[in-house]
Amino acid sequence: MSNFEALTYDVDNSIAIITMNRPEVRNSLNKQMRSELMAAFKQAREDSQVRVILLAGAGKGFCAGADLSEITPGSDKDGFITDLIRREYNPLIKTINDTPKPVISVVNGAAAGIGGTLAMACDLMIMSEDAFLYSAFGAISLIPDGGSHKFLQSYLGPKKAYEMIAFSQRLPAEQCEKVGLANRVVASENLLSDALEWAKTLAEQAPMTLSLSKEILQATATEDLDFCLEKEAVLQNTAYRSQDFKEGAKAFFEKRKPEFKGL
Repeated sequence: MSNFEALTYDVDNSIAIITMNRPEVRNSLNKQMRSELMAAFKQAREDSQVRVILLAGAGKGFCAGADLSEITPGSDKDGFITDLIRREYNPLIKTINDTPKPVISVVNGAAAGIGGTLAMACDLMIMSEDAFLYSAFGAISLIPDGGSHKFLQSYLGPKKAYEMIAFSQRLPAEQCEKVGLANRVVASENLLSDALEWAKTLAEQAPMTLSLSKEILQATATEDLDFCLEKEAVLQNTAYRSQDFKEGAKAFFEKRKPEFKGL
């Protein structure tokens, strides 16, 4: 469909499938891929036909992290990496996080470094049995970035998160599911088909519920109960006045499946 080079972009049954496509380097992120991922997510966000977004990796791994072989002008200057992270990596994580539509990471093989952060930034995660998250930074004397400290601490707690970072540990799919990082673990050969089937079911749900609840969960993550109660009360009005609520209530009484339009 779209003219991307470092990734593929397809839409099928209201599902946008964004696939990182540099399998020869395990989908490591170079400047081109970072730019194209931003563009692909913006395209999916703005497409009224898209209700769910899948992020996957071609070949034997989801994403090996940043492409360390890439030569970038100015890399010898003090503050270069801070500027690069602020300019390219952080906006990408924020774009995924702030997209009102649900995003599912489809993780096969290794999700290492910033690749693991990309997977964790999504709303839902499905992993193959042989997949794993890998905090590879300590092995090269760097620290996780892209929000990794927050993501890992939220699910593992500060002590386990620190252990994973300090010893450059892998977190296998089974453990990811156990701690709530992953929603589902499936057979490797069924990963994409199971992900698409799950996404298809998700796309049939009420778009307003999906987007508003995503907003509330993010906003209340570090707030108290009073904040959550008020946030729900305000946003419930948006849902209550929608055409989808009228359709959902009507379908309920007519004992049929509702046809939601996101309006």
